Amino acid sequence: MKRIIGGAAVLLALLLPGLVAGSDKKNTEPFYRRYLVAGNPLDDKIRDQERRVEADPQSADLRNDFGNLLAARRFPKEAREQYELAMKLDKHHFLAPYNLGLLYETLGETGRAISAYEKSVDRNRGFPPSRFRLGRLYEKRGLQGRAIEQYSRALQIDPTMRDPRRNPLIVDTRLLDRVSVQNYPRDLAMASMVSDAAYADRDRVRKVPVDRSLSSGDMQPQPPEAPLTTTVPAAGPTPVRVIAPAAPARRPLTNPVRPAAAPSLVPTPEFDVQPPAEAPPMPTPDMAGGRPPYVGPLGPAGPPTPTPTPQN
Repeated sequence: MKRIIGGAAVLLALLLPGLVAGSDKKNTEPFYRRYLVAGNPLDDKIRDQERRVEADPQSADLRNDFGNLLAARRFPKEAREQYELAMKLDKHHFLAPYNLGLLYETLGETGRAISAYEKSVDRNRGFPPSRFRLGRLYEKRGLQGRAIEQYSRALQIDPTMRDPRRNPLIVDTRLLDRVSVQNYPRDLAMASMVSDAAYADRDRVRKVPVDRSLSSGDMQPQPPEAPLTTTVPAAGPTPVRVIAPAAPARRPLTNPVRPAAAPSLVPTPEFDVQPPAEAPPMPTPDMAGGRPPYVGPLGPAGPPTPTPTPQN
């Protein structure tokens, strides 16, 4: 019996390290990895980004972009961890707290979202999306004074945020008129100034999307637009196109003339058609008697016809 107990103890001692190591390996595996599907475009991007982070774990940009992918895949806890690591690695990184505020706002945690946006504003006071979203949450909490301040600063930096096509969230605020009144003196002064002075990072922070999380590639300066080229025509006279004036409209005729009838297609008869007889000539007066001869119903009277004498 003692031998059996001793053998079991020895066997347990041999298997215990392996079980502990397997348990540690299972616990260290990321939670999201077991749900990734091979061939899914988003899951493939997550695997590629994971390898980039493992190759350079001290890059705040890689951590921030990795958090965006995890948030899009509905892993908020793992995404928050990546954002927080990016904020620790780079004390001036303002995209990570901004994206963290978007994550909290999506989860309905308004207080944490406000704290994240405030941290993003502290790290970069010239980043208008953080100010605008911070003002939006202030307005929802009834802090109109703070909201107007953040709105006005955001619109001063990037006036294109007034356009709903550029910033769809502008339709949610009811304080835009008060913001315009507050910015009017500054807008008037800037319109009157002839200067090239502008924000140092204006090309980077203007026209970035406001309705999604931002990656490090969104902050890269955009290439300049190609100038419009005009084709110069060859030397020589320019052809002129003559356009005839339009003919005036004709008034409709009251009694329109009917068109001539088409020629008859009835065949011509084969027999001869005799012309009508000429009228008899008028009698001339009798020059001897001075009277015209008698004309009866059957024509002029001729010499008297002798009456035949009946034979007995």
